[in-house]
Amino acid sequence: MKLIKVLLSWDESQSSHRLMMFIVLTLGLLNFFWGEKVPAGNGFGWDGVHYGEMVRNLPSMISEGQLSSYYAQRILPASIVRALLDMSGASLTNTNIISGFELYNLTLLLGACWIWKRLADKFLLSISGRWIGFSGIFINFQASKQAFYNPVLTDVTALFVAMLLLLFYVEKKPLALFAVTIIGAFSWPVVSICGALLLLFLKTELPKEIIAPAAPVFNIDSLFRSSLVRFGGLVLLFLWAVIYIAATQAGGVSEHICNAYLPNVLSCSPEGFAKLFTALSSILVILVAFAMLMGSRASFGAIIGCLKRLPLPLVILSIAAVLIPFFMVKVFSNPELVNAGSLKGLIYLILFPQPGKHLLPFVTLASFWGPVVLLLMLFWNQFCIEARKLGPGVVAIIGISLILGLTGEPRFVTIGWPFLVLGIVLVLEVSSTKPSFKYVFAVLVIVYAQFWIRLNYAPWLPPDFAGLQEFPKQLYFMHYGVWMSWLTYCIQLIALIFSAIWLRKSVIKVG
Repeated sequence: MKLIKVLLSWDESQSSHRLMMFIVLTLGLLNFFWGEKVPAGNGFGWDGVHYGEMVRNLPSMISEGQLSSYYAQRILPASIVRALLDMSGASLTNTNIISGFELYNLTLLLGACWIWKRLADKFLLSISGRWIGFSGIFINFQASKQAFYNPVLTDVTALFVAMLLLLFYVEKKPLALFAVTIIGAFSWPVVSICGALLLLFLKTELPKEIIAPAAPVFNIDSLFRSSLVRFGGLVLLFLWAVIYIAATQAGGVSEHICNAYLPNVLSCSPEGFAKLFTALSSILVILVAFAMLMGSRASFGAIIGCLKRLPLPLVILSIAAVLIPFFMVKVFSNPELVNAGSLKGLIYLILFPQPGKHLLPFVTLASFWGPVVLLLMLFWNQFCIEARKLGPGVVAIIGISLILGLTGEPRFVTIGWPFLVLGIVLVLEVSSTKPSFKYVFAVLVIVYAQFWIRLNYAPWLPPDFAGLQEFPKQLYFMHYGVWMSWLTYCIQLIALIFSAIWLRKSVIKVG
């Protein structure tokens, strides 16, 4: 027993990371042997049906032109699982493919946990900081429940790739960062852009007066005077016009939005106005958050100045990091096939959410990623300073995550999540907290992670895509704003508000 305490102690850096690995392994094995599995798609889920087919027939799907560009950008996990099954001699049954993804996900989570130790050592984090970061990345609904409940996805691969991107960025290893970007781009589309930005600004540091400006671009008193906020309003109107024109030309969503172009506003349907009005509250919050992220108006000039001094090898690597995956996807995919997702679809999700559910993106982000989201909300200004310290590449990834977070699909911020977690940990490293903080945070982590929840308490009625806002399916989909019902939205919004108040009272001061 004494030996176990020494090896798996929570209050010493080396043994605490062994305990973290043990926790991830234990949760994974419990889910593997006794955990629930999603009933939809015979255990594959929704998108997982396509990935299961890719495990079985990827070469023929490519050669026969059966792969759209959407799925061509996600072939990596299916290819690895297929290789693992072939090496083990296992047949390609549904059960084996699903189990293969579960073991693959668990292996990646253990690898990501090891990467977190390297990052924690790099930044000389305290024991408290190490545990907060570990909880934010690994003890949430995505990593401790969904990764095994609905395993046939590319999400865990994306999280692992994001951890590698962050590690090689802070360790300033351009070739390793480039390799991860190229390979990881075939698990999650935004990887190539994020990796390219990190490569581009790998050796760039912002001036101290930009990191902590004497006159920040935004504070509470200057909300309506900020030129960035006013500019953001014009951008919003422009995006509204773009999505409207795209939608009316496609003939897909015009009946829910407008019957005429943007100038003819009075002809818009009440439902369209309700959706847009609902979106405005979240968009305004994000505009303010983006203004705070930039810090000051001088930030733009400083970044432009940095662009003029970039090392040529890093510029070449960053361009190649985008172009190589782009052209490889062109080779693998059939351009005539309809994609499951698109930029137009993302814009539509942002501008036209479920009507009446204000601030829904923040509710769904917290329910999916846990109380670290609340800490980010509470201490966003301090977080932005830490992000700027890490460089323009990190700031750009945070900015991309802010936009993707507006869609109501919390999975979309996966690549930016480790960067967000590291930033808030660095904030808390210079914080004064009450002794109760660690207990408050620990309770909220366990409650929000919901690895203990029983999602299949009753049979799921067919068809798979119907009744998503009805129980028991809603227990899973209450973590996704696109399908969150009014009941679960109200309950989680109230819980989020009280959790934030509880957390704030346990922190004395953030330096």
